[in-house]
Amino acid sequence: MTSSIGKADTVIKNANIITIDTSRPKAQALAMTHGRFAGVGSNEDLEGLIGPGTKVLDLGGKTVLPGFIDAHIHVLSSGIRHVMAADCDVPTLKQVQAGLKEKAGKTPAGQWVQGFKFDDTKTDRTASNEGRHLYRDDLDAVTTAHPILVAHRAGHVYYMNTAALEAAGFNDETPDPPGGRLGRDPDTGRLNGMIFERAIDPVRFGLIPVETEEVRREGLRTICGMLNRAGLTSVHDARVTAEEFQTYQDGKAAGELSLRVYALMWYPQFPALRDAGIKSGLGDDLLRIGGIKMVADGAIATRTAYLSQPYEGSQCDHGILAMEQDEIEEQVMVMHRAGFQVCIHANGDLTIDMVLTAYEKAQKAYPRVNTRHRIEHCTLVNEDLLMRMKALGCIATPFCTYVYHHGEKMRYYGEKRLEWMFAQRSFIDSGVVSTGATDYPPGPFEPLLGIQSCVTRTDSTGKEWGVNQRVSVEEALRLYTLNGAYASFEEDSKGSIETGKLADLVVLGSDPNKVDPLGIKDIAVERTIVGGETVYGG
Repeated sequence: MTSSIGKADTVIKNANIITIDTSRPKAQALAMTHGRFAGVGSNEDLEGLIGPGTKVLDLGGKTVLPGFIDAHIHVLSSGIRHVMAADCDVPTLKQVQAGLKEKAGKTPAGQWVQGFKFDDTKTDRTASNEGRHLYRDDLDAVTTAHPILVAHRAGHVYYMNTAALEAAGFNDETPDPPGGRLGRDPDTGRLNGMIFERAIDPVRFGLIPVETEEVRREGLRTICGMLNRAGLTSVHDARVTAEEFQTYQDGKAAGELSLRVYALMWYPQFPALRDAGIKSGLGDDLLRIGGIKMVADGAIATRTAYLSQPYEGSQCDHGILAMEQDEIEEQVMVMHRAGFQVCIHANGDLTIDMVLTAYEKAQKAYPRVNTRHRIEHCTLVNEDLLMRMKALGCIATPFCTYVYHHGEKMRYYGEKRLEWMFAQRSFIDSGVVSTGATDYPPGPFEPLLGIQSCVTRTDSTGKEWGVNQRVSVEEALRLYTLNGAYASFEEDSKGSIETGKLADLVVLGSDPNKVDPLGIKDIAVERTIVGGETVYGG
């Protein structure tokens, strides 16, 4: 099928095009004009769109897919951290300390030193040692002249040295705040430097200086390049502040934004947005205000998700609840009434139940059509939760790279519980729309790794977890394309290769349907195109 335009800007031919369009699942050629697909079909079908000025790409049978969409990822904040924080994703404590010491050496005394992507189950891990956390004494050994703040990869536990604890006003007598916890030595009660959940908020949003615009812009360029190289063309940034949204606008104006961004605005921004008459969806095809983001419980990777049954090996540890039921209901009610999509982080089954109750009450009080409220992560489900989600039209954004990358953590949940975690098969079978999502930094951001993990349910050591939740390659590709577009109300403009839709695509070295499923992550991303323009490869 072709449009009624003249000649195309670009034509791709001799390709294995997987369109994700049920009316035409496969094609050989496509045309792009003015940033949109102008035709899809055979080489012969599109011959008439080739003119003297048309760029023709002969792919020699390589695979083309719609550009990948990550429906829950921390984009700009991650880019900023890559610029200004030490990357603690290294195998040993000594390497963590060395990276922080190097960063401290470049930082004036008294100023904050930050690190990110620390992972307790991957640091100093051996056959006989399951890894270790960071403690204040470990960080005091790096420097006492700077306050240090290190984020766990999951983003729900932080680590501080003594100088940072003192700057925050935390001491051994400080009580645990609502929705959070201060780590303590079990014998002496001394603070050990671990800070859980909302206990870190006064530090993150009060003591840590706001980054300069120069740093934010450098972070934007950095993360856009990283994600484009992985084949990503659209992202749902899962926690955007007012300052970050301004950076997105400035980066877009300067031509630096090479991803389409659906911004989930951090809930403190809601009153200002509401009072300005703004609703979800304001913006254009490159930058759009999305839903309002809140966090109701802890994380899977740090074993703080709020569960109905205790964690394996414990009789009383159910995780951490970050919001009480009345607070969730109050916030959801006003956001729903104001016309926003609501997007709440809820990992544990108890938390998901609480969020669904709030959505049900809001919909009953103020009926709306096609709300598409979301449950971010939506990790541990059951049949009742699935039925309620389907009835409400809720969208799930499960972790797609966790089974592969965080396999060593799965034992904390147990084989039986894993049959209902990251439950893509159950979502599909129940008619609940779910997406491809990674939550980077907590999970690796590469879509092909996420697709492999969903298809195989096999971790990096070869162990299988919850194989009943496996999906087909075709289903996994849909999660990362059209379903992601649906989660942002954009399925009519992107997510599949169809005439008239935005010309976003990725060229792969191999067809994911035809390689060993355990090798999908190794397929080369050869080119990424956004709006008809190559942003990576070529």
